[in-house]
Amino acid sequence: MEQRDSVSAELASGWFGSGLSLHARSRLAECASLRVVPPGTTLMREGEETSLLAIVVRGRVALQMHVPERGTTTILTVEPGDVVGWSAIVPPHRSTSTAVALEESTLLVFESRSLRALLEADVPLAATLYPRLLEALGRRLSATRQQLLDLYAQERQVVPW
Repeated sequence: MEQRDSVSAELASGWFGSGLSLHARSRLAECASLRVVPPGTTLMREGEETSLLAIVVRGRVALQMHVPERGTTTILTVEPGDVVGWSAIVPPHRSTSTAVALEESTLLVFESRSLRALLEADVPLAATLYPRLLEALGRRLSATRQQLLDLYAQERQVVPW
């Protein structure tokens, strides 16, 4: 019970879970655990089945992609409160990037199959969670666009006319 209360409190502490009802947080806490990972830990790999959805509680996680002629490139750094592994509950359940802890990080981890089963069984919970997930994806898209603009702006050479 103490673990579930701790998980629920951590979920409520970030933007993703702060507006969830106590019932929703309690239900989600049933299938979640807190995990501390050391720097350099790979949480998921681009193209592979996504086995977890995680919310960063403390620390930072790099989202990386293989870019032809560039190799592995960090496209976004995920900060506390943000989601890693959204594809765990969105078919085809394949990771769109590789996620690597940049520093020791505390994550609120949901095993994908358990979370999908919970959302399938509890439609009101799913109706509450999916809009938050869409908000997370919208934030991710905006942040990734900004980071890519910064990345390519550094390489662009201005030709004086």
